[in-house]
Amino acid sequence: MRADILRRTEKLAAALKKQEADAFVILSDEDVNWESLFYMSGFRGTAGALVVFADGEAELILDGRYAVQGREQSPHKVYEQRSSLVSDVAESLKKHGSKEILCESDKTFHGTWEKLSACGIWRDGGEIIKELRRQKDAGGVEDIKRAASIGAKAFLEALDCVKPGMTEKAFEALLNYKINLLGGGAGFDMIVASGPRSVMPHGRASERPMAAGEWVTIDYGARWNGYFCDITRNFSLGTPGAEAAAMHELLHRVHDETAAMLRAGVSGTAVHNRAVSIFAAEGKERYFTHSLGHGFGLEIHEAPLLSPRRDDILRAGDVVTIEPGLYIPGFGGMRLEDDYLVTEDGAERLTKELNQCFYSI
Repeated sequence: MRADILRRTEKLAAALKKQEADAFVILSDEDVNWESLFYMSGFRGTAGALVVFADGEAELILDGRYAVQGREQSPHKVYEQRSSLVSDVAESLKKHGSKEILCESDKTFHGTWEKLSACGIWRDGGEIIKELRRQKDAGGVEDIKRAASIGAKAFLEALDCVKPGMTEKAFEALLNYKINLLGGGAGFDMIVASGPRSVMPHGRASERPMAAGEWVTIDYGARWNGYFCDITRNFSLGTPGAEAAAMHELLHRVHDETAAMLRAGVSGTAVHNRAVSIFAAEGKERYFTHSLGHGFGLEIHEAPLLSPRRDDILRAGDVVTIEPGLYIPGFGGMRLEDDYLVTEDGAERLTKELNQCFYSI
């Protein structure tokens, strides 16, 4: 990981020179924007600042709680905080004579921006970090694979414990427990939607008991070394009805046909529109109410999008979801989601340890 971080630092320094800027500041306070700080430094804590200069030098500023941890996790030189993060960043910029400074404006508190504005001319450099984080390096891909492996094992173990009467909340707690037992971390807020609640694409787990004869849609993630997996599966309590089985079969077909389109140079909108056209041929396109997929990594939504709203062109190194779904009022809904690494000539399914079947228990 240290080699990956040093390569990222070199790329950021090169981008600074191209932008005719002197320094890039990444500041995390109370866990806000820990992702970029972790990505560029390897340090994972609730507060810290990284200053990267155009000559490639980097300074990681941490308070006394994190100094030892920072030296263990990061290849950058660690400076212990003397006053406050903002004051120490200002001092570092002054010491290096930095005048043109970049940061992620959408992830920097306004008050912080104002306090640091006296140091020089500040500009938004958020797109630089987004571009760096979009193309997953080998270490990031391996972390996502590990998260996916943990997520698959945890789901199957949790499924063995399900019985009618278990609440959605109880299943959520059980699955997160299994993820943690396997060494992973819980991901985003889990979606557990059973029976009539399955029509809600983002139906958070409730106290509703899961009943025999119903199906349940589970959208969940696990983390490994900060990176997510993002998976959606469906299971029925008993043999699924013919209509439910037909819906899942259609989702599976849409999933496979759109995943087969993934490769560098392909339009994300075109992949989404292919899903729409298949649903339209079955008279169900109006029940497909969201984008087909999105990029992810340290955050659950990153570039690129597979959406009609923004036509991103896929690149080798993108990691994206494919997640067709149908949500029919009065009947119910379901979704089938897996994670893919885009390559020059295709895509690798990173969640391949989990079967794409409609599970029946």
